Amino acid sequence: MTDPFHPRNPDPKELDAALGRLLTPPNAAPPPPSTVRGLRKTLREEEARLWCAGPTGDPLGAVLALPRPGRIEMLLGTPLGPADDPTATGRCLKAALEAGVQSDNHLAQLVHVPEAVGTAEAATLGGMEWLAELQFLRTASVPEPTASKVPGATEQPSITWCDCDDLDPRTLHELLLETYIDAQDCPGLRGRRDPEDILVGHEASGVRHQWMAASIGTELVGVLLMAETPERHLLQVLYVGLVPKHRGQGLGWQLMEKANQVAITRKLPLSLHVDRQNTPALKLYRRFELQARESRVAWIAEIR
Repeated sequence: MTDPFHPRNPDPKELDAALGRLLTPPNAAPPPPSTVRGLRKTLREEEARLWCAGPTGDPLGAVLALPRPGRIEMLLGTPLGPADDPTATGRCLKAALEAGVQSDNHLAQLVHVPEAVGTAEAATLGGMEWLAELQFLRTASVPEPTASKVPGATEQPSITWCDCDDLDPRTLHELLLETYIDAQDCPGLRGRRDPEDILVGHEASGVRHQWMAASIGTELVGVLLMAETPERHLLQVLYVGLVPKHRGQGLGWQLMEKANQVAITRKLPLSLHVDRQNTPALKLYRRFELQARESRVAWIAEIR
């Protein structure tokens, strides 16, 4: 008997139906044709791979795998609510991960809105691991100037800055690795990606990058990586981190104050993503008027 949920690469006749299923759950109205055409273009131009499962011509689930710089694959799956059967999408996710093992990529990631609880079930069926709920924070407008040090704090070390381009790659990689130690943002990523791959991924994010390293005296203590969104209407903090022995001294405030200054200079609102469980970071960001706008649930799987 034929397995109705066996994943397949859609043939040309059902390609639009499979692409539409990426954006809409079963029994929902299909997306606009223009949206499907945009996905067709992505599939063609970005060497993406597509799986679907369910009745031919009317799939119940689909997954698109998009290779991204930094040896990572971003997975887009059917949005599923609590009443939707996750089996088809879960089987497609498993097929995508199995195919990813044959690629040069090391990690696969899936994100979905928190309300898509059926997609979370599909991720589990597909063999993925829950990573975090990520919150997108931003200021309402161009930020206002703030104090250069934590208000009320005393005897804070003074930071000096240099461009990351002034560091040799090995020094920058070692600094990044040190800032990851016991970091509270997405701890499930520790040791999963090489520093070079992370930097390549950041380089592909946004435009007009400004990467800076923080020092106290001659000792490197942290990094601040920023870029503008491609539309150049937000300044993104791609990554901010301190080495463990210099945490809890008010230096995080100074790193974020630098980002605040850059946003003011460029006349752009400030934005970033943060793990919802990273309470100390959220407390710091709120002091810079960064407010939550939306959330996404992230899942990962190693495919190396």
